[in-house]
Amino acid sequence: LQTLQSPGSPGLASFKRAERLSLPQTLKVYSQLSKSRLTTLVTLTAMAGVALSPYPTSVPVLISTAVGTALCAASANTFNQIQEVPFDAQMARTRNRPLVRKAISPVHATAFGAVTGIAGPAILFTMVTPVAAGLGAANIILYAGAYTWLKRKSVSNTWVGAVVGGLPPL
Repeated sequence: LQTLQSPGSPGLASFKRAERLSLPQTLKVYSQLSKSRLTTLVTLTAMAGVALSPYPTSVPVLISTAVGTALCAASANTFNQIQEVPFDAQMARTRNRPLVRKAISPVHATAFGAVTGIAGPAILFTMVTPVAAGLGAANIILYAGAYTWLKRKSVSNTWVGAVVGGLPPL
């Protein structure tokens, strides 16, 4: 606080107070950070994998798989968007994403990504299997880490993307 009030610094007056979001607005931003349509598709492929499994399953396991997978996908998509802000701002298709339009701060988005990234694998671990939790955590790391970084560097991102797409039904 003192550095903001020191001579030559912009001072507190130069900062604009962020508008407080209502609950529906906040949920909409979280939905956009999660890329809810993509998350829904990923969740459906994971549920299909459970339904086709030769092992016996139950409704609680199926629901836990859906919730845990959706949270993992939400985390991966959020961390992807955090890294992509400068690029998203340049494309018509992505320039209305919440971080680009400053509807949510990067710190808030990071907290959302971290909470969903911990909760998803935790649900998969406790309610499904440790293997499912490991695959969920691996998918967060592969998509938000390797895939996002590689897509600007190498065509090998396509191979990583194929693995990312194949893990949910597995």
